[in-house]
Amino acid sequence: MHILFVDDMPDTRDIFRLAFGIQGHTTRVATNGLEAVEAVKEESFDAIIMDVEMPEMNGWDAVGHIRQLKNGNQLPIIMFTAYGGDEDYDHAIEVGANCLMLKPILPQELLNQIEKLRS
Repeated sequence: MHILFVDDMPDTRDIFRLAFGIQGHTTRVATNGLEAVEAVKEESFDAIIMDVEMPEMNGWDAVGHIRQLKNGNQLPIIMFTAYGGDEDYDHAIEVGANCLMLKPILPQELLNQIEKLRS
């Protein structure tokens, strides 16, 4: 799979890109929502994994913009956050994400969720 992984923390991006690569997946990373929207305009992805809280443009807004794009309207999008309540799960669905998962999270858990969403 070709995955877009969006998080503002460099170490998190590096760990997940490495873990996905070990599993045979390619990963493009973005540091914020603006970069994520531009990436979806430039390339096709099999799934997007997006942090909620980021500078420039947060994950909520980025998912809304991505869902407006021709190649972003059907993509599986998983959002993740360290701070999630019931209202955040609802908000994730409202903006167009397929699900919201809580940190800490293992790369394999995200890959398993992508497979569920793609089947």
